[in-house]
Amino acid sequence: MKRFFILIFLSAIGAAPAWADWDPELEAREQAERAAAQRVEQEKQREMQKIRSEAEAKANKASMDSKRQTLGAAANGKSDAEVNRLYDAKIKQTTEEANRVAQEARSALSQGQGAAAVKRVTGKTLQELENMSDQEADALAREMEKKYGQ
Repeated sequence: MKRFFILIFLSAIGAAPAWADWDPELEAREQAERAAAQRVEQEKQREMQKIRSEAEAKANKASMDSKRQTLGAAANGKSDAEVNRLYDAKIKQTTEEANRVAQEARSALSQGQGAAAVKRVTGKTLQELENMSDQEADALAREMEKKYGQ
C-alpha cells in the first residue's frame, strides 16, 4: 500500500509541470475562436449552397424556356413534366428521322450510279470511306481540296 501512495505521489509531482503551463482563460479564448471560425465556415458553406441552388434554378428555367420555345404552341399551358415528355418524344422522332434519311443516303451512295460517282471522285468505295482512320480521312480531304478546289 505504501508503494501505491509513493507511486501516486511521484506521478503527481511528474505531472505538475504539465499543469503549470495550462491557462484556462487562454484555453477558453482559443475554444471560442475555433467555434467562431467554424461558424464562419458553415456560413460560407450555406452561402455557396444558396448560390449553387440559384444557379441550378436559373439553368433549369433556361432549359425549360428553350424546350418550350422548341415545342412552340404545343407547350402552351403544359406543366414542366409534360413539356419534358413532349420534348423527349420530339427529339426521339427527329433523331429517328435523321437516321432514316442518313441510311437512305448511304444506301443510295453504296449502289448503282451513286457508288460509281463516289468511286470516280474519291477513288474509294463508300465502305472504304466509312472505315478509314482520321489520318487517312484528313489526307483524302487535302487531296480532294487540291484536286477540286475549296
